[in-house]
Amino acid sequence: MVYDLTTRTFIVETFCAKLNYASVQSAYCIKYQTRKPPNKKTIKRMVQCFRETGSAETRARKPYGPSKKRVDAKNQLTTMVTDFASLSIRKAASALPVSESTTRKIMREDLKLKPYKQQHCQVLKSPDFDKRLFFAQWLLSLPKQTKFCTYFTDEAYFHLQQPVNKQNNRIWSTEKPLEFTEMTKYPSKLSVWCAISAEGIIGPYFFESTVNQHTYLAMLESFFWIWHKRKPDNKKFYFQQDGASAHTAGMVQDWLKVKFGNRFFTKDFWPPRSPDLNPCDYFLWGYLKSLVYVPFPKTLNDLKQNIEREVRKISPDLLKSVFVNLEKRCELVISANGGHFEDK
Repeated sequence: MVYDLTTRTFIVETFCAKLNYASVQSAYCIKYQTRKPPNKKTIKRMVQCFRETGSAETRARKPYGPSKKRVDAKNQLTTMVTDFASLSIRKAASALPVSESTTRKIMREDLKLKPYKQQHCQVLKSPDFDKRLFFAQWLLSLPKQTKFCTYFTDEAYFHLQQPVNKQNNRIWSTEKPLEFTEMTKYPSKLSVWCAISAEGIIGPYFFESTVNQHTYLAMLESFFWIWHKRKPDNKKFYFQQDGASAHTAGMVQDWLKVKFGNRFFTKDFWPPRSPDLNPCDYFLWGYLKSLVYVPFPKTLNDLKQNIEREVRKISPDLLKSVFVNLEKRCELVISANGGHFEDK
């Protein structure tokens, strides 16, 4: 129980007058109309404080510093993290004389460290640096409206069942659920193609079979080109695709050269292993996959409808901001001499 200064003064004065703990307790009960007086240990502590300080006020507690055990663990952790930044809490605790919870506190409170997810990227080969640097410089040299009239294209898989992550997915229940989530060996999925520019998106197109040079070219002829021709000033558009085998096939390259001329990014012009420069990779697919599973699709047709719905909802302002971000990425590529960059 916490006693205020008036109460503590009464207890000390009564003890000094009576010199008896029982008398203090009896007087306390009468004065404060209670059956719960302070115990002998509490009275003794108040009197001792008065004798040492000359005051009935509570003595300020001395601040407790970290224990020697924690200081030693902090020093060891500093060295361990410097040598191995991706060290897990569990492995760190197993090498220290402290628990996992204490190790986590030291990492966060003492060392002011935060856990960041690892970023993965494709390994660039020697010729890739020059190609990425040249492409970034070329794109930035174009007028803004010309950059905005570039089709960036790609395919991606959308699975009907989202993958289960055992580390993150949990079932909240008062008891351990005796249930299993059934997963098929070959989950149902859609192969989706889109062409994105700041002027709009052509697609989605759903491949019903394996994407090869024949099905890809058939899509370009029967789907993409029809929608492209409907756009006003369609001759001002550039066309990009990555180095997938269906894209680099001779028949596909020849068809695109005829249709777009020098506005086609040939397989020798587009820098390989550069998804960080393709808006489909760094924006579109991740954006769509975060939205198309609400409401959760039960069939592939449901998933198709969800994808079409979310593509239609992408606003012109959002597309323009995506291409402004592309300019920033090109500047970062130049500052990194064609290498990987950190997108802040």
